[in-house]
Amino acid sequence: MPATAYHHGNLSEAILIEAAEIIDKEGIEALSLRGIARAIGVSHSAPNRHFANKKALLEALASKGWHEARDATLAAAEQCGSDNPHRRLNAMGRGFLRWALNNRALFRAIYHPDVSRQASDSLRNAVETFAETVQSAIQATQRDGRHSQVPLPVLALFTNAVPTGAAMLLLDSVLGEAMSPDLEREELVAQLIDLVVPLPNQEKPNPMDDWRLMRRALCRIGHHGF
Repeated sequence: MPATAYHHGNLSEAILIEAAEIIDKEGIEALSLRGIARAIGVSHSAPNRHFANKKALLEALASKGWHEARDATLAAAEQCGSDNPHRRLNAMGRGFLRWALNNRALFRAIYHPDVSRQASDSLRNAVETFAETVQSAIQATQRDGRHSQVPLPVLALFTNAVPTGAAMLLLDSVLGEAMSPDLEREELVAQLIDLVVPLPNQEKPNPMDDWRLMRRALCRIGHHGF
């Protein structure tokens, strides 16, 4: 029996589902339209009616991924049950990181280099919609005093970099496993996002304290080595 149940009139969705399963199990390198056709039990040329080539398929997966990621962040913001902009942005960060960790294939697709080069208009629209959603939430925290002097593009990149980088490390890196062997996933998600967007009742760390600790650590390393 084919891995993905295909019903007449739903071929495009069946292809996307099977493609995501292949990426999750074997990686993007294993993806091919012929392989998908064989897996879902259609002629080898059938997928080409919807996707001209592998790049077009990856772009469709990436568009789907950005839309799902946006939905996940918005749902998390609503579920936090607060109008406080800091709590809502914190919840959005947690929602995105959870989504990435639970949707490995789509997360890999949205950041794949073949997708980033010469992106189609539909993919660019999906990315811009996600970016506007996050930037709007970030601006709300700036109006409430969070890094109000930092330019929005800088703060947006910083705010996105932690959950994105953490997901990449945790999904595809031995380093990610080595650095967080004893933390439950939900605890890890919460602590990472709390560092980026502290909740209102959390004491905000003094950046100079972190710098002093770093300097002391570097001095010890200089004297004694690792």
